[in-house]
Amino acid sequence: MNDGSRRARFGTFVREYTVREALTDAWDEHRRYVGFATALFLVGVLVGIALVLAGYDLLELMLELLEEDLMVDEETMGGGRGVELSAQFFVLNNTPPFLLSIVGAVTIGLLTAAIMLFNGVLLGNIAYAIGQEMGFGLILALLVPHGIFELPALFVAAGVGFRLVHRFAQRIFGRRDAFVTKPYLYRTGLFVLLGYLMLLLAAVIEAYVTIEVAELLFPGEF
Repeated sequence: MNDGSRRARFGTFVREYTVREALTDAWDEHRRYVGFATALFLVGVLVGIALVLAGYDLLELMLELLEEDLMVDEETMGGGRGVELSAQFFVLNNTPPFLLSIVGAVTIGLLTAAIMLFNGVLLGNIAYAIGQEMGFGLILALLVPHGIFELPALFVAAGVGFRLVHRFAQRIFGRRDAFVTKPYLYRTGLFVLLGYLMLLLAAVIEAYVTIEVAELLFPGEF
């Protein structure tokens, strides 16, 4: 079969394989790996909480990293609410771990696992430390609006990374004829795109909605 015939056949396949069907198949293929990524993240959260109980608070480290990212000196921080964190900032901040969670497949999934654990530790530690001081209701208000999109997006990326590792292992041991196929790339590409769109939506919500919700529910804290 020549290249023209292959392209025509794949074009017909794409037209007949609806986006909904492709995403359904992608979820069926990746859900175990997304679940594994979620479990790693939750383990990280528990470790982060344990660190707080042991007297290790990562909030100061996080604030230092945030200040470096924003490149803000004392003059620009003076007065008002300080720096306005835009949706663009959150997109730029969250895109690297999203992409690295997929690319982490080249490290046999070690980098992907490390990203899940690290983010879990950071979130668990900081959320629990602040929750002890200001109340866990406020923490939920500050995390849930955007977190319901941001975290699943990261889990999708990590799930794709872990699945790539498994497919490669299957190919090496002769349990799969090809590492990747065009149908796999098509449905997985749509799956990754859906995850990234959730990440973009989370950035918009975090920049323009989360604080408003928290102020509405806990007006005395701001």
